[in-house]
This record gives sequence, structure tokens and C-alpha cells, in this order.
Amino acid sequence: MLESQDFAAAAECGECVDANILALLEGPGPSTTGQLPPPTDFEMPRWVWSAMSAAYCVFFTGLAVATAHSGPAIFAIVISIGYAMMYFGTARILANVRPAEHKSDFARGRAPLMTWTGPMDRKAVAAQVLIVPACLALFGTGFAILANILT
Repeated sequence: MLESQDFAAAAECGECVDANILALLEGPGPSTTGQLPPPTDFEMPRWVWSAMSAAYCVFFTGLAVATAHSGPAIFAIVISIGYAMMYFGTARILANVRPAEHKSDFARGRAPLMTWTGPMDRKAVAAQVLIVPACLALFGTGFAILANILT
């Protein structure tokens, strides 16, 4: 609760405790209407996205081959494929809402990727971005091979 003595003390110090009064004292802020967000550029070359898509295709194909005899497993794989398509499709749609006019220097192969901790060359970026999809593809392939050997 707001006690009158606290309010009086705050008023004497020149402090204001009401957001409406502060808004009136500060006046209107800068107008943000009509401003567009900056263009989006994920800075990844197309081959990185293609390699990631191929790795996920190998992963899902391996799982489908390994569990082809099980209806519920195939159903779960189909749902997972739909989720992956929504995940990457949403990113693609949002990136195309306002695409960058020019590709970044990294995407064109002219400069390293500038990160918060410093520049990274193409091999380091590819290794960091593609390690999980590559491991998933290896898992799917290995699972398919083992399932076919054991049956």
C-alpha cells in the first residue's frame, strides 16, 4: 500500500512514483511507426542448408528402413518429418519476409563469419553447424544397418 509519508518523502526528493506522471513529464518518445525491421540474412551459404537437409533426409530414411515393420514407429517418423519440415519451413518463410538485398561476404565466400567471439573460417562454421545433423545421419544409417542384420 502507498503510505502518505512515503509519497511525501519521494515528492520532496524530486522522485516520481507514478508511471503516468513520468510519461507526462518526459513527453512523447520517438515515433516508431512506419519503420521496417532490418533485412534478415542468416549468413549461411546455400550448400550448408542443403547439407543439413540431406543429413536429415538420411536420418529419417534410416529410421524408416529400420522400423518399416512397425506401424506406430512409421507414424511417429511421419510426425517427426512433419515437425522438421515446419521447423525449417518457418525459418525459410520468416527469412523471406524481408530478405537482405545482398548476400553477406561470408555467404559469398569472401570473408570469414564475424561472430561475437571473433571471426570464424568456413571450415569451422561448417563443422559447428553440421556436426549434429551429420551425427544424426550416421545414427540413422547405423540403426538401419543393425536392424537389417539382426532380422
